[in-house]
Amino acid sequence: MTFDIEVAIYSLLGFGYGVYLFYSGFRDLKTKRVIENIPTSKINTGAVGSHVEIKGQIDEEVQTAYPAPLSGEPCLFFSIEIQEEVKTEKSSHWKTVDQFFSHDGFYLHDGSGARAMVYVEGAEIKRSSVSKKLQARSNQLSELPASLVSVLNENKEKLKKFKLKNSSWLFSKKIRFIEWCFFPREQIYVLGYVQSGIRVKEKIKLKLENFLSAKKQIEQNEALKSRFDQDEDGNLNPHELERGAKILGLHLQNSQKKEMENEEPAVKMIFRHHKGHPFVISNMKEKDLVKKMNWVSILKLFGGPALTLASLAFLISSIT
Repeated sequence: MTFDIEVAIYSLLGFGYGVYLFYSGFRDLKTKRVIENIPTSKINTGAVGSHVEIKGQIDEEVQTAYPAPLSGEPCLFFSIEIQEEVKTEKSSHWKTVDQFFSHDGFYLHDGSGARAMVYVEGAEIKRSSVSKKLQARSNQLSELPASLVSVLNENKEKLKKFKLKNSSWLFSKKIRFIEWCFFPREQIYVLGYVQSGIRVKEKIKLKLENFLSAKKQIEQNEALKSRFDQDEDGNLNPHELERGAKILGLHLQNSQKKEMENEEPAVKMIFRHHKGHPFVISNMKEKDLVKKMNWVSILKLFGGPALTLASLAFLISSIT
């Protein structure tokens, strides 16, 4: 009896990957049906606390387009995926070791007068356009284009495994950088579980220093005295002065708060990854997206079991 360890290892890997493909096919099929069954909503009328489908453009009033690091194309949002080549005796493949996005997310508008915030982490991003790629060796990373080096340095805290540092020539590997972008005025499709972006305003408590400052201003300003003189007798009694100081103090306090805060644009809904809920971002038309997901899911549902059975057969043959 012979036992080929290498064949056994690859058979086990193939068996596991086949099971994963079968499960992934069911998941894709479920997501496709959700896309088909949920009508497209407007951002200002979509029901929060449920699955919502919207279409719109990245808001250029909030996010400014600038050249992408590889293509040089004007981008509102981009991703850099970093892969390394993994070699075996018989073949080689690319393995993703890291990825980062230019922003945590983007603001989307659809002309309805409201915005949605889309956080991309954990989303299935399905694209129609071709990505830009750049290949290098790990011992020559210092020779990468300056634009890419700059972006990698700016986002080094987001990189968990990849380090922008030359390896030795002896242990060098092929590294591949893949860029994709969302462009100005490009139509973006989003499906996901939505939370409300509207915050309930907190009841503002008047600070003592603002109350005393407002009281002093009223006492020294004849126009303010006249404004808060409720009985119009030409004099402010203690009750009228206290009331006026509270009104003016809150007004001054709110003005100071607005000047100090750098507020983000108000949003109606927030999309982010929720376990067990489909979350899809795409620049494809819905019918094209559904068509692609349909044949991919079918391929996985049939290809997964086929790979599992083939791997099982090879595994049995390796131990007999």
